[in-house]
Amino acid sequence: MWRKPSWRAEALCLSEPESYRYLHQSGCGSDENLNDTEIFNKVMAALKVMEFSTEEIWDIFKLLSGTLQLGNIEFMTAGGAQVTGKAALNSASELLGLDAFQLSEVLTQRSMFLRGEEISSPLTVEQAIDSRDSLSMALYSQCFSWLIGKINMKIKGKENFKSVGILDIFGFENFEINSFEQFNINYANEKLQEYFNKHIFSLEQLEYNREGISWEAIDWMDNAECLDLIEKKLGLLALVNEESRFPKGTDNTLLEKLHSQHESNHYYVKPRVTDHQFGIRHYAGQVLYNVRGFLEKNRDTFRDDILNMLKDSRLDFIYDLFERVPSRSSEETLKMGTQRRRPTVSSQFRDSLHSLMATLSTSNPFFIRCIKPNMEKAPNLFNPDVVLNQLRYSGMLETVKVRRAGFPVRRLFQDFLSRYKMLMKDLSVPDNAKLTCADFLQMYDSTRSQWQLGKNKVFLKEALEQNLEKDREEELSKAAIVIRAHVLGYMARKKYQKALVSIVTIQKNYRAHFWKKAFLRLKASAVVLQKHWRGQLARSLYQQLLQQEQRRKQEVEERRKQEEEEQIRREEEEKQWQEEEELRRKQEEEEEKKRQREQLDAILLMAQVEVLRTQEEEMPLQEEERRQMEEILRLEKEIEKLQQQQKADHMSITCENTKNEINRQREEEIQRLEKEASRVAQEFLELLDFGNLDESVQVLEHSLSGDGTFSMDCGLVAPLAEEEVDEVFHADDEGLLAPSLVSDQHGTRTTTNCSEEETPVTLPFLRRGEAEVDSTADHPVKSPEEHSAPSDTTECIYPSISETLRCNNVEMGEPIYSFPQDEESDYDHEDFDGFGDTGSTSAEPLNGEETLRHSHGTSIDSNRGSLDSFLDSEEEVDVYIDTDEEFCNGRVTIFNGSGPPYFHSYLYMKGGLMNPWKRRWCVLKNEAFMWFRTKQEALKSGWLYKKGGGMSTLSRRNWKRRWFVLRESKLMYFENDSEEKLKGTIDIRRAKEIVDIHEKENALDIVTEDRIYHIVAESPEDASGWFNVLSRVHSATAQQLREMQDEQANPKNAVGTLDVGLIDSVCASDSPDRPNSFVIITANRVIHCNSDTPEEMHHWISLLQKPKGEAKIDGQEFLVRGWLHKEVQSSTKTSSLKVKKRWFVLTNTALDYYKSSERTATKLGTLVLNSLCSVVQADERVFKETGYWNIIVHGRKHSYRLYTKLLNEAMRWASAIQGVIDSKIPIETPTQQLIRDIRENSMNLEVVEQTYRRNPILRYTQHPLHSPLLPLPYGDVSHNMQQEKGYSSLQDEALKIFNSLQEIETVSDPVPIIQGILQTCHDLKPLRDEVYCQLIKQTNHSPQPNSSGNLHHWQLMSCMSCTCLPSRGILRYLKFHLRRVRDLFSGTEIDSYAQFISDSLKKTKTREFVPSQEEILALITREEMTTTVYCHGGGSCKITINSHTSAGEVVEKLIRGLAMEDSRNMFALFERNQHVDRAVESRVIVADVLAKFERLAGSEEEDEEGQWQLYFKLYCFLDIENVPKEGVEFAFMFEQCKEGGFPNDLWLGISTENVSVYKRGDPKALETFQYEHIVFFGAPQPNTFKITVDEREMFFETSQVGEIIKIMKAYINMIVKKRCSVKSSASMDSPTSIWTS
Repeated sequence: MWRKPSWRAEALCLSEPESYRYLHQSGCGSDENLNDTEIFNKVMAALKVMEFSTEEIWDIFKLLSGTLQLGNIEFMTAGGAQVTGKAALNSASELLGLDAFQLSEVLTQRSMFLRGEEISSPLTVEQAIDSRDSLSMALYSQCFSWLIGKINMKIKGKENFKSVGILDIFGFENFEINSFEQFNINYANEKLQEYFNKHIFSLEQLEYNREGISWEAIDWMDNAECLDLIEKKLGLLALVNEESRFPKGTDNTLLEKLHSQHESNHYYVKPRVTDHQFGIRHYAGQVLYNVRGFLEKNRDTFRDDILNMLKDSRLDFIYDLFERVPSRSSEETLKMGTQRRRPTVSSQFRDSLHSLMATLSTSNPFFIRCIKPNMEKAPNLFNPDVVLNQLRYSGMLETVKVRRAGFPVRRLFQDFLSRYKMLMKDLSVPDNAKLTCADFLQMYDSTRSQWQLGKNKVFLKEALEQNLEKDREEELSKAAIVIRAHVLGYMARKKYQKALVSIVTIQKNYRAHFWKKAFLRLKASAVVLQKHWRGQLARSLYQQLLQQEQRRKQEVEERRKQEEEEQIRREEEEKQWQEEEELRRKQEEEEEKKRQREQLDAILLMAQVEVLRTQEEEMPLQEEERRQMEEILRLEKEIEKLQQQQKADHMSITCENTKNEINRQREEEIQRLEKEASRVAQEFLELLDFGNLDESVQVLEHSLSGDGTFSMDCGLVAPLAEEEVDEVFHADDEGLLAPSLVSDQHGTRTTTNCSEEETPVTLPFLRRGEAEVDSTADHPVKSPEEHSAPSDTTECIYPSISETLRCNNVEMGEPIYSFPQDEESDYDHEDFDGFGDTGSTSAEPLNGEETLRHSHGTSIDSNRGSLDSFLDSEEEVDVYIDTDEEFCNGRVTIFNGSGPPYFHSYLYMKGGLMNPWKRRWCVLKNEAFMWFRTKQEALKSGWLYKKGGGMSTLSRRNWKRRWFVLRESKLMYFENDSEEKLKGTIDIRRAKEIVDIHEKENALDIVTEDRIYHIVAESPEDASGWFNVLSRVHSATAQQLREMQDEQANPKNAVGTLDVGLIDSVCASDSPDRPNSFVIITANRVIHCNSDTPEEMHHWISLLQKPKGEAKIDGQEFLVRGWLHKEVQSSTKTSSLKVKKRWFVLTNTALDYYKSSERTATKLGTLVLNSLCSVVQADERVFKETGYWNIIVHGRKHSYRLYTKLLNEAMRWASAIQGVIDSKIPIETPTQQLIRDIRENSMNLEVVEQTYRRNPILRYTQHPLHSPLLPLPYGDVSHNMQQEKGYSSLQDEALKIFNSLQEIETVSDPVPIIQGILQTCHDLKPLRDEVYCQLIKQTNHSPQPNSSGNLHHWQLMSCMSCTCLPSRGILRYLKFHLRRVRDLFSGTEIDSYAQFISDSLKKTKTREFVPSQEEILALITREEMTTTVYCHGGGSCKITINSHTSAGEVVEKLIRGLAMEDSRNMFALFERNQHVDRAVESRVIVADVLAKFERLAGSEEEDEEGQWQLYFKLYCFLDIENVPKEGVEFAFMFEQCKEGGFPNDLWLGISTENVSVYKRGDPKALETFQYEHIVFFGAPQPNTFKITVDEREMFFETSQVGEIIKIMKAYINMIVKKRCSVKSSASMDSPTSIWTS
């Protein structure tokens, strides 16, 4: 880029140095001793070394070139100062990113606000030149300061680094004519000389006097009286500043005051002859100053309107330079001046000089005096007189005298003895150090002329010190030789010992090798002997075994034969027995037939006996059944107990052998109990009558397995894997009710021992108002067959939770992650009529919060309880309290050493007398007191929903709320936030990938080797935060992982929170059982806390106390307090205003109100104030309707509508509340933090892409937005907007716009939606940045970049870029996004839209109306639109315009098209219908006029007055006689017979060259004023026109002030153009001539 000098010069509008006024004032434009090319290359190399980017270097060059162009702007007098050189003006505005017209207005007019209205007044030529020069000086000065800061940042070390600063001060200046600049320079030198004097002379004498050294004092020149003359009260500076503030003060009046006030001062010089001069006797000599221009130069001409113009620059570099420059009317700037007035140049110079002196006083200075050898700047020339004068003026002669007469070497006694103790070997050393020093120095100088002893130090002459140092060096050399000898001997011994050790080692190894070989030989021999002996033994053993086997076979054969014989005998006996039995059976049958006949007679008697016997046996049978059932239940419990004990032992036993042995014993015991239970159950079933079994026993029978064992599906199955470890725990004790004993059609038994995986858990975001029911009563557990098998696609992974979330969003109307509201934040007990009069501190909840707490069934929200029962549960359950959403997002960063305090430690807490103490981790952060169950030490922690595993289909489909903690690379999840029951662990670094699930809201997956973990967060911010930190850990190295910092305490994870502003008092407790206790008291509750040490207790008390206000009466702290009327909602449906008188107190944290002003009065409500709160000022309309002046204070949850009878009282309260809001630290959203990170790493594309990948909140989403991306003020929009447009709060409107962005993706015609969004942004300016951020989000990482839906977003962004601009920070983010998109999608339709938007952002100006539909259609196709312009005689022509075309450009285009470039008359565009003919200013955007026409189309006004048209005609008649009759211009003139369009009875006549004053009805002018003599014209008041000619002021009453000003400006512009053309022609004839006015 820098290798193209021609292109560079053209882009920077560079020309020869002689053409710039700022460069040729000295008359020297070049130096033969300097090589500009070489110097430029060195500067470029230095910038590269200091890591200045190419863009930054280019911006510096543009600023410098623009500053040079500003110096070439010239002015003339015509109705005030007017710019004559348009070329320099246009070049400067282009280089500096400013609007040329605005720059011209700022340089020639002074704008100020008076009573809320902007008043402009023309400047004189001299004032305009001062404004131009002050603008150039401000640009150059800020650029220089930026360069210094940039360089210091590059070379800056650590925070506690030490630096060396070089101050290059001005030398004394004494010219032939010395002005205001020389006065300030010499004043600075005088001040620095005073510091030098004090440092060299005063401190020198003070040191000698302090030590009691006798020396001869030297008289030196003290300039304190000269400084008093300049800077003390009524000194020269004070008089100059005072005279500068007088409107009629002049340089002559200043000189008279100086003479009269200081004529008698010895250091003040009053010349006898020379006029306009005064003198000062400086320490360097007498200087005479010329007072001409003193006052004008002392006045600060850098006005606020110039500063505001620079802040509106299109260049980010210019904006950055002046972003933090305070306004001249701001509070900080006014404090620099005197009596709350604007500071002058001299007062700013004085303050800067005092700041420099304060810095020098804290440093260790070294003075370097530069001496000029001659005044001619010639080499090899020495002028003794010049050098002597410089030495004398700089005080060097006195310095030499002091050094010669004094003792330059000074050491403390101990330091002296320590340094020279080696010279005192032969000296007896007494205990007194001073006497030792004296005795020692007597050896060198017995006359004591070369040394003296003070009280603490030894003072030496330089010659004596040199002798001492020489002797010391000799002694040290001798000692060094001795040390060297010992070191060399030591080294030789070490070398010998090392060789000896090596020899011994060699011997050892050799001997070992020798004996090892001998051993191996013996070993081989022994092995051979063993082989033969073992063979003999084996053969003998074989023979013995063979004989034994033969004997065994013989015995077996003999037993077989005996068994066969026995079998034959038994068969014969059996056959004989069967024959006898058959005979006996036949005999018995015959006898039985006989007995039957006998039994028929006694049948009745036997039946009666049987009935009696049955009744007697039934009683013991029932008792046996009951005993058997108890035995079964006992065995079940014992089995369950053993299983739990087995699980606990499994978690605790570390020794492997012991663990296996215990497990084996437990398994045997469980099997024994199972068999015993099965046996008992079988016996029990045998006793039952199977014809009358109940349903529960049938289920029990089916549960028996085939082998007789009792099946325990829920309790006896061991976990299979890591995820199953998660599932075997019981249901949550804190919130889930255990279901009763139920059974389904398959006989699956569910008991209280079932795992949580087999119990469907209700998610914690149920619908409001749902009744609390028993889940086991109305909703039995479904069988696994009733659930469909889980699919592998993401659409089927999250069905239950996503549907629940969508359902809740529709019915609740708020984000799914909203917790119950926190009564300890904003609360108002008088929100409705009838509350607040009872004096009770515990009013009924007004927003359904108590109902909400009892409406969640078995969800986790049911555990949270109400505030009245804080910490009153005996279980390990804490109250969940909703925290501020700003705290939840972590928007405020206060860990940089400034801001609110941060403290944390463990405390024991309880919330009532009957509640137990519980240990909590307490944190004070951002003026909020929070407590947690465990210490918050992790990279990230929080609640997430995890899809379970388990053994059954039902358990695997359940979502469970788990407490996740990320420590190092391990992601652990627990049953609750007490972190006691670990459910599982995931190694993030070993995971395959971390996946952001776009299809499901707030979902992400962790993919490992074994399985996929499905996780859902409660909000988009949480999901983005978890995905970010998990991605960082997944890709981090071990070193990067160690460098990651733990997450600070997140209020969203807190068990409870409490705003410090809501604490009424904190005091120590006198409980004897709990020492170091203290009590926190609020309006609703009392919290008892106990610390470990008394120091910690007192520290907590001091931190939790309210910050002190500006006033304190009767112990009550406040900023403002008083009676106000507060509006309450009436219980009846009436429209009348109902207010109650309440005592309001404003503190640094909140706005509280009480029932009365007594100290014991009940607090009825409080409104915590933060940076997003807003105040609506008093409305006169409300005063007319109600008789009260009202103010509205909007908080996060409530809004107070307050009323008072007095306007001043309302303004006082509104101002005070706004002051508290402004003092709060700005709340920052996660999106803002990420945008800042992207900006800081914009040069590192890899880091930027990583930021986008890890933060889904920056990317496209198809889910709704639950909270705005940027912080928006609380409260509704203005009352008029609310009634006319139907707007609600800004937050709601932001969410509606995002819904529209999602809707625009599906529609075919996006124009109506685009126009609606543009209208909302036009009406609600705070939403513009939000909409731009939403568009950037939706066009970032879109799944289908070239789809019509994504292109609709780009079309909307194109329309936005041509309608309104975002703030500077969002504008930079937008430009970066556009550059990035163009690189990613080069050559596509998206690339074209990004280029179009980038070009539009450079041209867009403030629009008055929203673009018309015709303009929107042109913008979405990136084309120009066509419109019709009418003229005289019914003629018309079509012209093409865009969203940036002004009326002046259209007029110029029409003039060129009609070939009227040579015309001296002025034409203009007009808005015209049947009754109105109004000129359009040249700056007005034509598209705005067309948009207004579209808005008026079809209205009643248009029906009455006709259709609106753009009309082109003459505006000013400047040259009537020379218009050719056959030309087009004559036709225009013929149609317009009026000059200027004013009535004939005006007293003021406006013509081409002058302004005339007429008497009514008299054709002859009473007086005529040329435009060159008019100093001012304008409208100081409505319907009043003012003209100032020289020193005369004339006022005219007229209703056409605007038209008069327009036509006068038109005539003046034509005169300026005419003068410029004359000047350009004259310059062509004489190149060296310069025109001046």
